[in-house]
Amino acid sequence: MMSDIISFSLDKVKLYLQDALEGMRGLSDQSFDLAIADPPYGASTNANWKLEKGHSLPGFGGAWKLGSHAWDMLSGIEGFETTLRWLSELKRLVKPTGSLWIHSTYHNSGWINVACQLVGLEIINEVVWFKRNAFPNLSARRLTASHETILWVHTGGKKREYFFNYAEVKAASFPEDYLKKPGKQLRTVWDVPNNKTKEELRFGKHPTQKPLRLIERMLLISAKRGGRLLVPFLGSGTEVIAGLRYGMDCVGFEIDSEYFALACQRIAAEVKQQEVNLQLEFAEC
Repeated sequence: MMSDIISFSLDKVKLYLQDALEGMRGLSDQSFDLAIADPPYGASTNANWKLEKGHSLPGFGGAWKLGSHAWDMLSGIEGFETTLRWLSELKRLVKPTGSLWIHSTYHNSGWINVACQLVGLEIINEVVWFKRNAFPNLSARRLTASHETILWVHTGGKKREYFFNYAEVKAASFPEDYLKKPGKQLRTVWDVPNNKTKEELRFGKHPTQKPLRLIERMLLISAKRGGRLLVPFLGSGTEVIAGLRYGMDCVGFEIDSEYFALACQRIAAEVKQQEVNLQLEFAEC
């Protein structure tokens, strides 16, 4: 039961220390305008991929085996099955007029793409997030990884009803992005430095924490002010903070108690600061 789960609730925020799959099953169909998913990326191990006969995965005819990878807390085909499940839940929960953003790297971008197609999510764009200040490769055995992949997708169907704030995005200026000029269409390569401000790291950090300006760009593109945002993998809470600044109601899930506490601290401070800002505005009237 949701009431038995550790939770954090403020005016526009509901966060749960709970597995996202379990939590999302208790939410109503088509109740969100936007979802941002930053799932575990995974890393190469000797885990064995093996799909036995009689499996229930859609789109695969018989038994097969694949190379050796493990994906953080889940490995091999188990991780792929889990990906299909949470994507299916997001498809159910996001409105036809909404959309989803999904982060990935070379470790998992291929199977995220395939999984989206299997559950009927239609890819709008594949975005390359170029990280100009990426950490160098210390082994000197491969090229320096300097980008991540972000998929912008919608729930599919004959009508493409998803919201796109085209005019404002075209007019936008991002001073740190050398590729985007005001009045020009935004391309699928984003030059967004990965460094975070002191305020973003004030309460601690998450190993895959995204810079706030990256998430704010996603919201500018696809979010409706006053809408609802779903964050299935909460991490340090960056997506929720961006959502609050965009006037959205936010729901998030996190399975790690340490990062859940970090996110709650950050979000509580953000809500408090917004209240102070509002009081100052009233005082100036």
